Amino acid sequence: MKIEGIVISCYIRDVYLTRVCVASIRFWYPDLPVWLLKDRYYGDFDTREIESRWNVQVYPTQQKNLGWGFGKLELLTEAPARRLLLLDSDIVFVGKLIDRLQQFDEDLVVESFDEPTFEDEFYSLNGIHKLDPQFAFPGYGFNTGQVLATTTKITKQDFAGLVDWHKRRVLHPEVFKMGEQGLLNYVAHRKAQRNDLSIRREPFMVRPGKGDCGAHIQPKDLNPEGKIQQLMHWAGLRWGRTLEEMPRSEILLYFENIYYQRVPFGRLLREWRLAQFKMDRSFVTPAKSQIKKVLRRSR
Repeated sequence: MKIEGIVISCYIRDVYLTRVCVASIRFWYPDLPVWLLKDRYYGDFDTREIESRWNVQVYPTQQKNLGWGFGKLELLTEAPARRLLLLDSDIVFVGKLIDRLQQFDEDLVVESFDEPTFEDEFYSLNGIHKLDPQFAFPGYGFNTGQVLATTTKITKQDFAGLVDWHKRRVLHPEVFKMGEQGLLNYVAHRKAQRNDLSIRREPFMVRPGKGDCGAHIQPKDLNPEGKIQQLMHWAGLRWGRTLEEMPRSEILLYFENIYYQRVPFGRLLREWRLAQFKMDRSFVTPAKSQIKKVLRRSR
């Protein structure tokens, strides 16, 4: 099945990364459909600039408050069946990745890990066996920040007893870790165990801050040929940081510069947004935190 497009999950606190992600995709794929899956749980935010300057659309959803990862679950279970690449915002393409992924037919194509920290990032093995004594752990987990999926292969019925769709929350949070990540891993593993789902483990993600930090990827390699058919994912590395403060910042800044080249007064706008970010981090966010503490004590 042909890949029909890319869906990028985003919310008010990571939209600055969404801009970079979009610019990196459009560098190699100017016409491939790209949608923004907007979670407004922490507040609404304006993406009209991204949409108009970079040929991107907002993904239509009935729910505005998607919760941590629930937008992905909604999309995965949504008919009609389509082949989509689901991404988090803290990602950039460093080559023609779609060309690579297009050759695979499995229901899910994922970047998987055999990590000693599995139970911190995915699910508790003891907890799973209490819920499902027949479950056989396959020995790996996959990061849900980048998943190529054929929708409807996983259904809402597969999550019965595991999620509260109305309140947008995972049941048994002591078992399932990291929002939707542990839950989706378990459901996919269980369906694969029953031969109801095919999963391909394909190493197409580089994680800065791990191992060699993708040392083979340099800005000079980010050219139209796109031979490095991978993506970089700053999973867990972005919180409260500017692009300059993140590992392998030169890759992020490369695509940020490309983004603002399409925006009127882009250089000035970039500096203004950076100043706002630092102001919020240094003063506004700490002040809000202190106010919340005071209010809690007064109750």
